[in-house]
Amino acid sequence: MKLSSTPRTILVLGRVSNLPTVWSNVLVGWFLAGGAWNLELVWLLLGMSLVYVAGMTLNDAFDAKWDREHGTDRPIPRGDISEAIVWVIGAAQLVVGVEILLGLTSVDVRLAALLVLAVLLYNWLHKLHAASVLLMGACRALVYLGAASAVAAHTEALMVPPLVWLVVGGVVLYIAGLTLAARNEHLASPGNVAALPRLLLMLPVLFPLFSFRYVPSTPLTYALAAAGVLGVWSWLFLTRKALREKIPLGIARGIAGIACFDAATVVFADWRAAVLCLVFFVLALGAQRVIPAT
Repeated sequence: MKLSSTPRTILVLGRVSNLPTVWSNVLVGWFLAGGAWNLELVWLLLGMSLVYVAGMTLNDAFDAKWDREHGTDRPIPRGDISEAIVWVIGAAQLVVGVEILLGLTSVDVRLAALLVLAVLLYNWLHKLHAASVLLMGACRALVYLGAASAVAAHTEALMVPPLVWLVVGGVVLYIAGLTLAARNEHLASPGNVAALPRLLLMLPVLFPLFSFRYVPSTPLTYALAAAGVLGVWSWLFLTRKALREKIPLGIARGIAGIACFDAATVVFADWRAAVLCLVFFVLALGAQRVIPAT
């Protein structure tokens, strides 16, 4: 292993090009729950980021044997880094991420524990059981819920708003659909996506409508809802088109699109957060040109 290649290898293992979508998830959970722009939000972003890259890094560790036969372009079978070091890096990232969430934010301890459990279970089971796609969706869902719970902890209600649960339900199914479509991501040739994933991949069109229901009806909110639905539908159309042409490209677009969907959802709670989500969307697309999304 060349020392000069180590930083890039760690970035590839952590699929860091997808981190902007994790940041947008945090913003949605935080602001839909009534959060403010403060330092705790920064710690949330950092803690959730570390948990995400830990999950991605450990994914390569769990899949090392399979990758040696089927995914020889991954860092471990290619000889860029040893399997033992990947386990150590992933575990360290996970521990530090959880320490930040529990020590510097008000994330509900139970949700933090569920997030770690979902990450580990998915990495363990995803090559064994098709239903594990729901665990991948749960990992994303718990980022939203964790961010929302940090806000709720500062109120008397200690409850995550119903709107967050609506979005979370849609996210679980969308990610499940994307993960099902990714089952053959090692194929660069065109492929047909089955009916169920195609249906699940259209669910984000509803996200702006979910959020729109919880604000006063004005010409501006109607316009924002219409723009959100149109924007989300357009990107999903491009994503499904890419999946038919080249599966890895479609998966990458589907992941980056999460930040776009988040923008269309959070705009009714804080327009600045929506603008930032759109910035994250563009950043994810750019980063995917340098670091593979999958």
